[in-house]
Amino acid sequence: MLHRRTMYEEITAPTKRPCRWLLVSVLWCAVPGLFLLVFLLTRGNQGLMNFLVNRVTTPVKHLLSRLCALLPFALAEVIWAVGVIAVVVFLVRTVWLLIRRKERLKRLLRRVLAALAAALVVYSCYTAMWGINYYADSFSQRTGLTARGCTAEELTQLAAAFADKCNELSDQMDRDGDGVTQVDAAEVLQQSTDCYQVVFDEFPALEQPLFTPKAMVFSRIISYMGFTGFYFPMTAESLVNVDQPDCLIAATALHELSHQCNVAEEDACNFLAIIAGLHCDDVTFQYSSAVMGYIHLSNALYSADKSAWQAVRATLNEQVLTDLTDNNAYWAQFESPVQEASEQIYTGFLESYGQTEGMKSYGQCVDLLVAYYFDT
Repeated sequence: MLHRRTMYEEITAPTKRPCRWLLVSVLWCAVPGLFLLVFLLTRGNQGLMNFLVNRVTTPVKHLLSRLCALLPFALAEVIWAVGVIAVVVFLVRTVWLLIRRKERLKRLLRRVLAALAAALVVYSCYTAMWGINYYADSFSQRTGLTARGCTAEELTQLAAAFADKCNELSDQMDRDGDGVTQVDAAEVLQQSTDCYQVVFDEFPALEQPLFTPKAMVFSRIISYMGFTGFYFPMTAESLVNVDQPDCLIAATALHELSHQCNVAEEDACNFLAIIAGLHCDDVTFQYSSAVMGYIHLSNALYSADKSAWQAVRATLNEQVLTDLTDNNAYWAQFESPVQEASEQIYTGFLESYGQTEGMKSYGQCVDLLVAYYFDT
């Protein structure tokens, strides 16, 4: 016969256990917090950042790219979906606990600390895998190409050249009944890596193994946020919004591929997308990059000289104008507080890594184009 040992012990009041949850929460906040503090103190050491990028994170990203390339879907989107569901469940459960349970202040503190810890862990991982790239050698240092300001005459001349290129290539594009460019997105993504050999020949320091970009299942949702694509460093996948107008899918794929070359600056990525596409043998990439280049040059020219902008735009043929109008109409339908909020958040995200121009840096490829065509 078995006897419980409590039968031979004196009954006493239960001992109050320490707040283990508080210790665990503080630890989860402290570890990534310490990492971020060290990063803030050392990010000015370019030699250290170069070492971490070249010897630590890049080999890890190459391994991740190879593994994720075996998957027929984007692992990044699965992670995002799980993350969104987790956030929703967390918020709903937080509200339920605060309404139905006692010790509301204590429970609220626990949930806040848990959320803070999760945010710090995610931000630390992103910083380790990508944020350090902003403090390693810049695009200009790696390639020798330095962006510079330009005169209105130079801008007009280059915008006119890109307008002519768009006109020249527009007749070779497949179009639907409304005259809008149509492409096979899957085929474009599959062929995109071939366009970068010319770039690597001209800028050898950029050469890296490239892995095919993936079409986003949640492309439409990403459009509501105002984005055409993503590079997700935690899985080292380049993702493309294939719901956007077809005329820019190829150029977007080339932009996202440039991030695989450890190019962090968005203006440099746009520049590379334009140059890679224009030098590609495939007319789909040539046209898409010409359109992207014209859009950036035209927007800059509009601010510098409206009459010159008007004169250049008047040279565009009907097919190019149809694609530009379709592109503007597509993005106009998504203008909302959601898009504005996502852009502000992402701008703040870029600025946290020293990108003071935020999302405006996407348009600064104009300075690089001017330097490339007039100074080299």
